[in-house]
Amino acid sequence: MRFTQVMTLVSFALIAGPCFGQWGGREEQLAAVEKTFGDPPGMTRLDPVSRVWADKEMKRVVVDGYIALRTGQLEMLACPVGTKEHESIIAVFSKAKVIHAGLLAVGAKPGSPVKWEPQFSPPSGSEIQVFALWKDDEGEKQSIDARKWVQELGTENKNLSVNFVFAGSGFWKDPDTGKSDYLAESGDLICVSNFTTAMLDIPVESAQANSGLLFVAFTERIPEKFTPIRLVLQVVDSKTAAAHRSQLTSNESEDAIKPTAEEKAKADKQATELQTLLGKP
Repeated sequence: MRFTQVMTLVSFALIAGPCFGQWGGREEQLAAVEKTFGDPPGMTRLDPVSRVWADKEMKRVVVDGYIALRTGQLEMLACPVGTKEHESIIAVFSKAKVIHAGLLAVGAKPGSPVKWEPQFSPPSGSEIQVFALWKDDEGEKQSIDARKWVQELGTENKNLSVNFVFAGSGFWKDPDTGKSDYLAESGDLICVSNFTTAMLDIPVESAQANSGLLFVAFTERIPEKFTPIRLVLQVVDSKTAAAHRSQLTSNESEDAIKPTAEEKAKADKQATELQTLLGKP
């Protein structure tokens, strides 16, 4: 589907659906986000209300939010504002369906959510790497692979090692009204606990029950609560994704993979490039 066609579908969905310009008492956080971030250069905003942009050439989607949680168990890395902030590090100012449409527009391919019966089948879809951008107390630009904010339960220094996949969630149709609802709107936007309703999920088994959660917030790495955050959802090239999975197969975690000088230089260059996406407020 062409980029312009997807953008038309986004506009139609927003016009036809309920207005979500009211952010449920988060106006102060929204004002801080608008003061901190400008439009990311070279990107197309998907809607005047949602803080979401897309770049087809670079295969990335940007969405703004804030730090909602710094301690405790996690089911999400990110959720829409007003949903699951009590178990999600970041809350974003967008409906899940708008971000889904943006990922489609930049070329991401949805797969399928997790399946539990008759046996566990991991979620699938295009691999998505998530970066977080923000400004520190001195106003300096910062960036990080958002997986580093997700700590494996029971470890001292091990963070989430796999990238997310575009599972795509699903729809539920009300038999009485005929209205269809996008299931990820309940909060299951970027998950670290497997949900059949997840838009983005991790392709490994992660229990939903509170007693079985595998991940907690990596508190010392996460900025203060309510810090404005810009997330970058980057579609990973299939060859790069395959090479990364191969490395992880032969190592216990990503932390065990020592980057070469060339890889470190590339990562530094990428961090500098990502920080330009903060824009000028």
